[in-house]
Amino acid sequence: MFKRPFLSYFVCLLLAAAPAAARDAPEPYVVQGGIELTRLLPPPPAPDTPAGKADLDAVLATQRARSAAEAASAQADAEATVFRFADVLGDGFAADRLPLTARLFGRLTKSIGPVVNPAKEHWHRARPFVASSAVEPLSRPDGDTYPSGHGTLARLYAIVLADLLPGRRDAIFARADRFAWNRVVNGVHYPTDVTAGAIAGTLIAQRLQADAAFRADFTAAQRELREAGIH
Repeated sequence: MFKRPFLSYFVCLLLAAAPAAARDAPEPYVVQGGIELTRLLPPPPAPDTPAGKADLDAVLATQRARSAAEAASAQADAEATVFRFADVLGDGFAADRLPLTARLFGRLTKSIGPVVNPAKEHWHRARPFVASSAVEPLSRPDGDTYPSGHGTLARLYAIVLADLLPGRRDAIFARADRFAWNRVVNGVHYPTDVTAGAIAGTLIAQRLQADAAFRADFTAAQRELREAGIH
């Protein structure tokens, strides 16, 4: 059994470490003015409508056509990180080499939940593999599907990354489109989920321009990328 002085010392160490850990964890940015996606997006198509059936047919057609390489890519892109874009930006685009860039995009990743989650809960659209047993997903994430969180991140990543690296804009947006579409390949989103996510990501990117913390982190990441020779 620990003696009291040792236990007190141990508790003090834990309390001292907690604020530092909290400071190191990236916090979401403040999306100025709020974004009510339930007012700005159309509702997802109902399953028994022509649009809803076309959405499911697109998932099934993509499933039939996916190759082993496409399946592997879709599974890898399930990771919600901008560093999946290294395949078009080079091996130097890595979190351990770019801590300030990692911080910027880590905060961006955390910033979509307060915007997207209320819309998901409002529409409560079931994922394709829940709606139809014919869908064979590569993974089975929980939660609702409209709008797509990955679709939101893909467009948000693309806009901010292209502003950081304007010379790579075409490649970045093409990679973002593939990142988002891989959720359909995976069998966990419909095409309309991805389209709605792109709208949500664009709105978030626009609103974040008013956030001083975002602008400061953006400037720091821009300098870091330039010093790393990534442009």
